[in-house]
Amino acid sequence: MMAGPLSDYGAMVVALAAAGTIAGLVRAYITHRTRWHAEREASMRTAARATGLMGLAERHRGVVRIVERDRDGHREVEFGNRESLLGGDGEGSV
Repeated sequence: MMAGPLSDYGAMVVALAAAGTIAGLVRAYITHRTRWHAEREASMRTAARATGLMGLAERHRGVVRIVERDRDGHREVEFGNRESLLGGDGEGSV
């Protein structure tokens, strides 16, 4: 006589377990896609920034010093001739 109610509870447990598993998989997929899109966007931003900095360095005749801080860390990049900072225009050079 108890087999009827236990099988109903068993079916409910199986259904809830299946729903929980599906919800977990969907959540993991959404998390993965969100992380992937964030990394892709950061990569595209980095490429655009590098292109802009190269254009700036090409147009500028003197020394260009770029200091950057972001989530990846701190960078300092210097383009150009160091002598122009020291005042060495070629005067007094041998």
